[in-house]
Amino acid sequence: MILSHIQQMKFGRSICPLIALLLSFGFLPASKVRTEETPPLSWAMRPLVPPELPAPMLPGWEINPVDRFVTRKLIENNLEPSPSASKSQLLRRVFIDVWGLPPNLEDLESIKSTQFEKEWPLLVDRLLSSPHYGERWARHWMDLIHFAETHGHDEDAPREHAWPYRDYLIRSFNEDKPYATFAIEQIAGDAIQPAHPDALVGTGFLAAGPWDESSQMGILDGTIDKLVAQYLDRDDMITTTMSSFLGLTVHCARCHDHKFDPISASDYYSLQAVFAGVDRNNRPYDHNAGTHQKRQRLLHLKTELLAGRYPDSELLDETSVQRVTSWTSSRQRVLDSWQAGQPEFDGDSASVGEFQRSDGSIFFPKPASPTGKQAWTFASPYNHPTAIQLEVFPDDRLPASGPGWATDGNFRLSEFKVFKRSDDGESWTPVKLSNPQNDFSEHTTSVRYLIDDDEQTTWGILPQTGQTHRCYFELPPETSIRKNDLIRMELIHQHGDHQWVGRCRVSVTDVSPKDTHPFLEASLQSAFETAAIERTSEQQLTLSRHATMEHWDRQLESLPPARQVYAATSFFQQAGNFKPALGPRNIHRLARGSIHSPKEIMAPGALTQFTHVPWNPNNRDLNNESQRRLVLGEWISHRENGLFWRTMANRVWQHHFGSPLAGTPNDLGNSGQSPTHPDLLDWLACELRDSGGSLKHLHRIILNSRTYRQSATYRTNAAQIDALNQLYWRMSPRRLDAEAFRDSLLALSDDLDPLMGGPSVKQFSMEPGIHVTPIIDYEGIKPDAPSLARRSIYRFLFRTLPDPFMQSMDCPDASNWTPKRAVSVGPLQALALMNDDLVIHRSQRMAQKMRHFGQELEEQITAWFRLSLLRTPTPEELDAVTGYAQKHGLANACRFLFNSNAFMFVE
Repeated sequence: MILSHIQQMKFGRSICPLIALLLSFGFLPASKVRTEETPPLSWAMRPLVPPELPAPMLPGWEINPVDRFVTRKLIENNLEPSPSASKSQLLRRVFIDVWGLPPNLEDLESIKSTQFEKEWPLLVDRLLSSPHYGERWARHWMDLIHFAETHGHDEDAPREHAWPYRDYLIRSFNEDKPYATFAIEQIAGDAIQPAHPDALVGTGFLAAGPWDESSQMGILDGTIDKLVAQYLDRDDMITTTMSSFLGLTVHCARCHDHKFDPISASDYYSLQAVFAGVDRNNRPYDHNAGTHQKRQRLLHLKTELLAGRYPDSELLDETSVQRVTSWTSSRQRVLDSWQAGQPEFDGDSASVGEFQRSDGSIFFPKPASPTGKQAWTFASPYNHPTAIQLEVFPDDRLPASGPGWATDGNFRLSEFKVFKRSDDGESWTPVKLSNPQNDFSEHTTSVRYLIDDDEQTTWGILPQTGQTHRCYFELPPETSIRKNDLIRMELIHQHGDHQWVGRCRVSVTDVSPKDTHPFLEASLQSAFETAAIERTSEQQLTLSRHATMEHWDRQLESLPPARQVYAATSFFQQAGNFKPALGPRNIHRLARGSIHSPKEIMAPGALTQFTHVPWNPNNRDLNNESQRRLVLGEWISHRENGLFWRTMANRVWQHHFGSPLAGTPNDLGNSGQSPTHPDLLDWLACELRDSGGSLKHLHRIILNSRTYRQSATYRTNAAQIDALNQLYWRMSPRRLDAEAFRDSLLALSDDLDPLMGGPSVKQFSMEPGIHVTPIIDYEGIKPDAPSLARRSIYRFLFRTLPDPFMQSMDCPDASNWTPKRAVSVGPLQALALMNDDLVIHRSQRMAQKMRHFGQELEEQITAWFRLSLLRTPTPEELDAVTGYAQKHGLANACRFLFNSNAFMFVE
């Protein structure tokens, strides 16, 4: 089990969580990791104060504040900026940056060279106003939070309802949602805006990462392994939240105080307490605000009732008493509807049963053979019966009172088969049973095995012999059993050793399955069976809770069908041993991160050394689960929390220039890299904060700067001073990322589907796997399939089975947080770009398009350059590509050009 935990945990590149895991299981010796005083606040953790703008130092570079900060650094280092890039270079650069799509010739022609300075800001505004902006920048955020649409781990089951969160991101970026609101909605949107469906969908953020299905569903509550799974699940939420919004490695304080930053282990477990009441599961929501409010109110009431927080006084008022009366009457009608019918036995039965008229049961004498079947028929009492049940009863004539003939009173039933026919001349038609349920199964047996067509699997009831037991099955509507049709039952026993059923009853009902309630919890069954005048107050409450819950369920059923989003939630239907908390669980501080060394129970909190950021100034009720998350969201996004604003400003700069101002965007603490331009980063952070959290405002400032519009031309003398271009004396060329490359091919070949949003498209074929993880085939889908024409943002993202082509282009592993993508240029990538069906097919489509631009190859090649690079080829390029096309064909020439540095890199 220890090994499985180590194999399943993926913490990115930090070593601290691995050390924590080893410490927690005793693999490393106990020691005090840090003996020095609490480390100071890093530069990024200090209060944010607007820096003074540098004086203008270069003519033409004095208008935009970004340029003034950058030129000051350049001049201090004996450097000068580069001239502006060409219009075609700038257009391709800004379109890929903001949209992830290539520009077209009309965009180039719309900017007149004499009016470029006036036209450029208008172009920037147009790009930021397009829905394509949200599609591009949502993908950056998905990298950051390791979003995918499967669980990961050893059981990588799909999450069919994860996509609404992706669409939420796209909408939020396009609407220029205030960044603080954007943050709070993702942490606690259900609490800050309970009437707003979109805010609830935002909590998909907390459920974006991997989820250990086998541990959460298969391990019993209260066990060490289950506690480990729950603590690790919350660790993922903490890491995602704190690294995304604050750029901090808080997770490194899991087993000891942080070695470099002022973050204590107590702070870490206080954050665990914030998320102590939520899990990951599908959560209902509605686009209609009124319907959404009704549904969420009813779900909240159900949660309160299940958690024991609903007032007893309201459960005992007159309305509740009427509900109980109505429910008990309805329940009795359901019980009375089960009818068994007079049995008829034939020669196929191993023994002829004795019909007990008093209760409709059958007593079967012990057959002589060790295996075989008991069979009988009866006439259907109903038109279209909806369910069938098999009951087994104790009997003093059986060993140990039965209900079976085994020496210990048990039985082993292999199959329960049902057939029907209308006339004697017809053959028997098998009836498919579904939704098996029962009150108890012996270990290693299951009532599910009665309908699995496998006679080696069985249902038994040891050690609960001498008692009545029942199993229940639904009948499919298409069965069409009519009144007086014959129904045949077969109880098949192939386990051997005379383990026959001794006394049983089979009956049918015509009640709707949703009203049947075949099995009640023991206390509810006892309260129902007690006469109304004799019920205790606790039994009255038990009945009222159930009747009230049913009343709310009927109200929920009356609403239009809900949508679902995979998100953080405290209420959902139990699956296996995975059940909702219904309120905050107790969180202990774990000494050395060990689940075996729980210390004091922790109250929810954040980072205590951030004394300049108030915790819970609105005095919200921290006993309420969602209020805990809301308080954390407000603390993170507080105006005085400079780390929050600096972190996002650093990320925006990174995506425009290819490198962040502070080189470790997920670690702005003392162990991270200091910014190359600290005043510029603080100024950008202040602009983001003081503009109302407008990310588009930040984009405009950066995109309109001369720094951004510099040429990418390499200069040897400048490189000798600043080889890595950390001072931005030019624009660094950048390779197209996987999504931009793929979408550019689709756009240029006129195949890009403009449809936005909706369920993710599976750009692969999928079959059920041996276990939970399905079998995925990315090559089993035709290259012209409509699903392949959707933008890359709408791909269904598998965690453990990623698209090999996208992976070759450095699309990140969704099991890890990716604040900054790796960029590689290697032989495997080149092979993928030359041989993948996607590239081959798009090259063929591009060649078809090029033939419309002229009869001669030179005209067609020139058209490719103008459409793809917004320029004409040089004479050398034209000669080389034309010669290649003459030898290998135009489609192969297009493929060659798509693999060229001129296309693969943006200058």
